[in-house]
Amino acid sequence: MKYGRDMETRDLERPKTKEEIVYEQLKELILQGGIPLNTFLSQRTLAGKVDAAVITVRAALRQLESDGLVENVPHWGVRVPEETPATVQDRYRLRRLFELEAAREIVRNREQIDSSDLLKIAAQCDGIDLDPEGDLHEFGDLHYRLHMEIVDLAGSPLMSRMYERINLKKLFFWNALRTWKNSSTRHIGDHGALVEALFSSPEDEVVTLLEQHINRGLENELKMLKSQNT
Repeated sequence: MKYGRDMETRDLERPKTKEEIVYEQLKELILQGGIPLNTFLSQRTLAGKVDAAVITVRAALRQLESDGLVENVPHWGVRVPEETPATVQDRYRLRRLFELEAAREIVRNREQIDSSDLLKIAAQCDGIDLDPEGDLHEFGDLHYRLHMEIVDLAGSPLMSRMYERINLKKLFFWNALRTWKNSSTRHIGDHGALVEALFSSPEDEVVTLLEQHINRGLENELKMLKSQNT
């Protein structure tokens, strides 16, 4: 038995609307750094970036604003806000709640859960060379997929949707781009060991290991924000 996104198939079968497609395109642009931070952009400019009508972009922006990825300032336009220590701490607080609860569920049901996909992602994550020539975007994507899969394996579609709304993918991308270039902050083999513990160690050890992993990410992000402001 495998928990996770296989439980939800109806949404995958339904054709996406134009607004949903543009929403995903703009969201990916933001996550990949394709839209500069704190720079006001008109809806017409954004429409040109995704080759869509302004009215379609406007609908997509309402969802992105609800997600917290953009700010719509009247008479100025739309901008992607920079993270602050307060917003980062809030996101990580929610991340901790969801991931630790997901880990507990995995431990309780691990004999019924297929761990192969998670182990594969962890191996890919740990195998990326993050020197200045490394693919940091790929690492950010894999890192997000790893933690999203942990939440998915808890078997709660609602928890998975709520976790996505925290927009951790943005932090994971920016963490990779800004922080993980420093090899001293990276723990080689960390993700593989974490996944192995999920399926072999006692619950309290798993929770402690995962919480330490999450706290390191928060510490790295806060250090980087502090260095940018000094």
